[in-house]
Amino acid sequence: MDREAGGRTMRLVQGLGIGALALGLVAPFAGSPSRTQQRGLDLDSIARAIDEGSDHVSARQLAEWIRDRRPGLRVIDVRSPAEFHDDAIPTAENLPIDQLVRSRFAPDQTIVLYSQEGAHAGQAWVMLRSLGVTQAVFVPGGLADWREEVLSPLLPVNGSPAERARIAELSHYFGGSPRIGGKQDGEVAGVTQTGRNLRRRGC
Repeated sequence: MDREAGGRTMRLVQGLGIGALALGLVAPFAGSPSRTQQRGLDLDSIARAIDEGSDHVSARQLAEWIRDRRPGLRVIDVRSPAEFHDDAIPTAENLPIDQLVRSRFAPDQTIVLYSQEGAHAGQAWVMLRSLGVTQAVFVPGGLADWREEVLSPLLPVNGSPAERARIAELSHYFGGSPRIGGKQDGEVAGVTQTGRNLRRRGC
């Protein structure tokens, strides 16, 4: 496993670990099954989602959803307004965790939560699930994964030309610069860069 793949795996494990920790913190307050039902808190479904991996989505998958204008997609940045102002994923809205609990979510929305490196987004996901919001996922590595998988992805040397083209095209859509062997594709393959001002395209 190369260093970057190892880094993504580590962030994934950390994000899931934080989600599991938050779940553990919520559990003592769940009370009896009847009280749990009334609060909309279903620990079994939360644990099942974590176990199945349906609690999260990759940054690249999120990028495809944004590019394809997936109906009902709602991307939420749970960081502070200052952090959001400095750098954010295109189409995202800023709802810090303390505001998240007072927000309303339509049943037909797909809610994607992210933070700087995923920990707070994982906690926010558990919190939403405890409030009965089931159509939410989070990006395990947060904005760090977005930079690595979308804005500066490493094109697989052994991947098919179609796979590499797909990854590069998605990156270029958001103004990114794919890399081959650690270098930007423009340096290696002579690909013309389209300009970084496309990074917020689709907002």
